[in-house]
Amino acid sequence: MQKLEDAPCTYVRRWYDDDPELSRIVDKMRYSSDEIRSKVALLIIKTIIDRKILNLEYENIEDILDSIYAGYADTRRARWYDLDSTVRTAMQMLHDLPYDARASVALEIKNSHKYICIFPI
Repeated sequence: MQKLEDAPCTYVRRWYDDDPELSRIVDKMRYSSDEIRSKVALLIIKTIIDRKILNLEYENIEDILDSIYAGYADTRRARWYDLDSTVRTAMQMLHDLPYDARASVALEIKNSHKYICIFPI
C-alpha cells in the first residue's frame, strides 16, 4: 500500500511543489526554527553557487553577486519566506533555476546536509 506522502501530486499550487523533495525541504524550512531555516537557506545558496561555478555559468564575482542580489532585492513581503532576506534569496535563486536543476539541488541537500535530517523526510 502506498503512503500518502509517496503518492504522486496531481495538483501543484506553488512553484516548489513541482518536485516532491524540494516541496518537503521547503515545508520543513517553513516550520523550523529561524536558526535552522537560515542555515538551510545558506546551504541552498551555496549549493546553487557551487553548481554554477562548476558549470562555468559564473564568469566573475559580479555574476555571483548579481545572482544573490536578485533575491535580496525582492520587495514583496506576502510570502512566509519574504520575512528573512537570506531565506528570500535562497528561494529566489531556487525559483530562477530550471526544473531539473531545482530537483537536483533538492536531492543534493537532502542527501548531503544534516540540517535537513532534523525532521524525517
